[in-house]
Amino acid sequence: MAQVRRRRPWIAAILGFIFTGFGHVYLRRWLRGAGWIVAAMASSFFVPQTAVDAATTAVMTAFTNPQAVQSMTVPVEQLLPIYAVMAASIIDAYIIAKMNNQIVEEIEQGVRRCPACAKKIDDSVNFCQWCGTDLDDELSL
Repeated sequence: MAQVRRRRPWIAAILGFIFTGFGHVYLRRWLRGAGWIVAAMASSFFVPQTAVDAATTAVMTAFTNPQAVQSMTVPVEQLLPIYAVMAASIIDAYIIAKMNNQIVEEIEQGVRRCPACAKKIDDSVNFCQWCGTDLDDELSL
């Protein structure tokens, strides 16, 4: 079994804010991160090109001339699909990191889990009461 390590949920959230999907990459959830990146790209199809251009210009101008950004107008309501995907990605990365840390704590406490369905199992039985997997020859998670 791959080593499960604690992850900081706030780092996952900050990375997800910097770029959608990076929080999941930090959590080593490669496919999920790629899925969020694709979702962010797909959400841009629901945004008018003029709004994308205005936002891109504002971001690029912020690096070169921060005072000029104050006079620029960016149509925020038109960028809502991108913001919605970004917010959902941040929340998802944070929750996954919290769940990961809970699993690490259970492993440290010696809680047994079924290798097939990953549900908690009672120490007094040699099978999973949830899916019926025989645990005589299996290693618990």
